[in-house]
Amino acid sequence: MVLNSIWMKRRSVILTWLFSYVAILFLPILIGVFVYRESNAALEDEIHRANDALLKQVREIMDNEFESVLRLNTEITWNTKVQDLMYANKLGRDDYPYSLYQVAMDFKLYKTFYPQITGFYVYYTPGDTGLMPGVVRSGKDVYEEVHNNPDFSYEDWMSMITSKKAPAFVPMAYRGVNGSTHQSIAHISYFTSDLDTKPEGAVVILVDGSKLLTALQNVQMFNGGEVLVLNNENQILLSSLETNQHPVLTNRVLSEDQGFFHETYNGQDSVFYYIASQKTNLKFVTIMPSAVVWQKAINVRWITYISIILSILGGSLLTFFFLKKNYNPIKQLIHTFTDESADRRHDGSNEFQFIQNMISHTVNEKEQVKVRLKQQNYLLRSNFMTRLLKGRLDNQIPIEDALPAFEMHFDSEQYAVLLLYLETNDQFFASIEGKSGNEKAKLLQFIVANVVEEIMNARHIGYMTEIDDMLACIINFRNTGQAGSLTELRQMASEAQKFLKNKFQIELTVSISNIHTSIVDLPIAYKESVDAMEYKLIMGRKEIISFHEIQNEALGEIPQGYYYPLQVEQQLINFLKIGEYDRAKETLDNIVDRNLKINQISLPLARCLMFDLVSTMLKALHEMGDTQEESSGGSLKEIEKLTACETMQDMHEQLTEMLKEVCSNNLAKRKSTLTQIRHQDLQTLTQNIVRFIEENYKDADMNISMIGLRFDMKSTYLSKLFREQTGEVLLDYMNKVRIVKAKELIESQNITMNEISSLVGFSDVNALIRIFKKYEGVTPGKYKEMYLK
Repeated sequence: MVLNSIWMKRRSVILTWLFSYVAILFLPILIGVFVYRESNAALEDEIHRANDALLKQVREIMDNEFESVLRLNTEITWNTKVQDLMYANKLGRDDYPYSLYQVAMDFKLYKTFYPQITGFYVYYTPGDTGLMPGVVRSGKDVYEEVHNNPDFSYEDWMSMITSKKAPAFVPMAYRGVNGSTHQSIAHISYFTSDLDTKPEGAVVILVDGSKLLTALQNVQMFNGGEVLVLNNENQILLSSLETNQHPVLTNRVLSEDQGFFHETYNGQDSVFYYIASQKTNLKFVTIMPSAVVWQKAINVRWITYISIILSILGGSLLTFFFLKKNYNPIKQLIHTFTDESADRRHDGSNEFQFIQNMISHTVNEKEQVKVRLKQQNYLLRSNFMTRLLKGRLDNQIPIEDALPAFEMHFDSEQYAVLLLYLETNDQFFASIEGKSGNEKAKLLQFIVANVVEEIMNARHIGYMTEIDDMLACIINFRNTGQAGSLTELRQMASEAQKFLKNKFQIELTVSISNIHTSIVDLPIAYKESVDAMEYKLIMGRKEIISFHEIQNEALGEIPQGYYYPLQVEQQLINFLKIGEYDRAKETLDNIVDRNLKINQISLPLARCLMFDLVSTMLKALHEMGDTQEESSGGSLKEIEKLTACETMQDMHEQLTEMLKEVCSNNLAKRKSTLTQIRHQDLQTLTQNIVRFIEENYKDADMNISMIGLRFDMKSTYLSKLFREQTGEVLLDYMNKVRIVKAKELIESQNITMNEISSLVGFSDVNALIRIFKKYEGVTPGKYKEMYLK
């Protein structure tokens, strides 16, 4: 149930706040963790540097101790007496004992110069002799006196000092003066003369390990940990531990000159620091428990943990307190909304979003009501203006009382009416994408109405309405002390017309009424603008037509008829029949110019002329036999286009296009007729030539020239026509006819070839044989043999 409740409120603002507070709470925690990590890293770096510094002190002390060992080893090795003993092979010579004595005396002197050296000796392998400071002993005696130890036998000692190795530090037991055994560090170097033999001797220098550890007691690190000295084979030479063997160090490769690593030592995590000697191949190692090394870091860690826990506990309490305090007002507001709107309950979504949706819903409802009221007011005002213009107002309500209800007011008693007719606006419709035709038409009317109203209201008062597929604008001149003028109305109409054309590609035809001095005369002004708009038939589209100008023209002398005599009509029909487009267009242009530009006929006469011209086209099409709908020039669809023209200019353009199409079709028909007649004549000529050849093939003088003279044509032209009609050369046809006749004579009569050649029109028998073989492939004689068989 708790999980379901939390899931239902997963989008609630209280969870958003909770996450925000948790994020704020985690910010100092993250900062604390970051600070802890950085401080821990800095502290760790400081600890490492401190330990490195202490380890370098250990190295410096040890290097100083071992430097004297190396110096002594150098002096012994390069001692001339020792060199002479090792490499001169004095064994068995008389001066051999004396040489040993001299070397022992020199060693006694070295002992005085190096008091820090615990002991040293040289073992001479050929004589099994040990040379010590002031004394000479056998090898066995040297072992007994210096090293005697159960863990380090004589054989081990002998193997160590007689093996062939590089100089090195090794661990070695040492007997003190009182006979006690001590752990020491021995440096062994060998005298070798040949790589394949045992060394002639060895130098062994001993340093007491306890003395070295005593020298490190002043180092602080030694007080908190353990110190070890390792040779290059990781053997422990010196150790402050209880044992000299440590598996961690024995099995680990310390390849770098300096470093540290963590390992478990004596059951606790420890840090092993090591550093290489600068003067020998030794390494110095210290072992310190991690608890000692990281004591300060552990304290910082616990302080950080405690601060984080306290931050979480305190932050959780404060979060709960502020969540409850801040959410109560929102909770009360949600209850208020749900109480006022029972059909809208909070479904667990974000409370702010719920409140925003409720406020937006309320605002939207208000806007919708406002829009509906505005739309209704617009429709009511449009209906009121329509009835006002047509004089159909309700007499029970005075106009003065009705105007404020429709948010209309007039400033003076001067009125006029502009009527706007929207012409075909294909360019405007093409520029609008993604809308239907009805939506585009509404947008067009909206733009025109707003532009015209804005231009009119800039100087006077104007109200637009839609009426009878047109837009009407009631103009009320402002009370400026000057009477309104029709010139000013024409200027404003022209301004609106140009702006709509340039900006939106919208074209208008505008008509203007006279100016009237009473609102009750608006129906008269509307009728005047309608009458002026009808003159678009004569004046054409996209014009500004003033009823005042038309009225003045009506008072002048206007012809009582129009120019269109019967002979002119017949000429136009004849030109159409013969396809004379230029002369037919000239006749039509002359009729239109005489009636509209020169005589300027009235509107009723213009309508009559229009129907008379349509009648002429019907007569012409009927006489040409093209009254069917499928005909190209005189189809009924073209006639319908003519009758649908709104202006004489449109009528003129449509008739011109129709004239051009009809004349073009008639010319094509005439050309087709001439072509058919010529084809028939050629067929007749070809038949006559064939008939002439069949009748005169026996005449040996018949040839192409003779046939040309017979038909009064050149022989070459006649041969060309014959070939075009039949596909054969005229000479070949003549020869084929003669060969056919010759075959008939060969098959039917028993006559000679000479007789046959003369009967079919060949001048001699050779000509018959040659041409017969050309067309039949065999000679006439061979053909006769084949036929008789």
